[in-house]
Amino acid sequence: MNVSPKIYSTTTGYTRLFVDLIIVFFLVPFASLDRNLNLVVSFVFLITLLLGLNTLAFPKKIMLLFRYIAGFGFIADIIVFPNSVYLTEASSLVSHSFYSIFILLVIITISSRIYNEEEVNLDVIRGGICIYLLLGILWFFLYQVVISFDVDALSIPEGVSSASLFYFSFTTLTTLGYGDITPNNAFAMILTNAEALLGQIYPAVVIAKLVSLYKIKSN
Repeated sequence: MNVSPKIYSTTTGYTRLFVDLIIVFFLVPFASLDRNLNLVVSFVFLITLLLGLNTLAFPKKIMLLFRYIAGFGFIADIIVFPNSVYLTEASSLVSHSFYSIFILLVIITISSRIYNEEEVNLDVIRGGICIYLLLGILWFFLYQVVISFDVDALSIPEGVSSASLFYFSFTTLTTLGYGDITPNNAFAMILTNAEALLGQIYPAVVIAKLVSLYKIKSN
């Protein structure tokens, strides 16, 4: 019987990633206030990505390549071309696209590990919370990608900013839906619907999984 190789590390815990995600959650609203704060937030996003990549169990050369690409994404995010708005926006698009791909990979990896866990512990619970927070951050980057192609894709009263998109992502994920920000084109509408569905389905599935593991452990 052939056993497929695991894509996740069985030794890496989620404590550092969990703490880092909490910091990101409270730090992002300040990113639009000052250029230096925006650089700090971008750096924290890079740390988030690197901590997430540590959950993978890929060969060292592939992991090194991923880290280089993550670093390239960080540079592309903070670089500004004074004489070309187009190049600056293109650079940001590349960065957000890389971040989206990597965060999706990390979500799949952590989900795979949690699915294969045999008992509930604090690390499993932290991993489940990390996935939920990463989903909000993933959609935050996806909305930025959509905005890159159509600045009017979302109706935002105070203008497009990192703080407003981050806020919109998590209000959609938690299905609060205040209505102050609304999607205007098909891509934005599909994204918001998908995020809202995940916001409903994910907690139900994870809770069911944790309860089943707890019962197994109790028996």
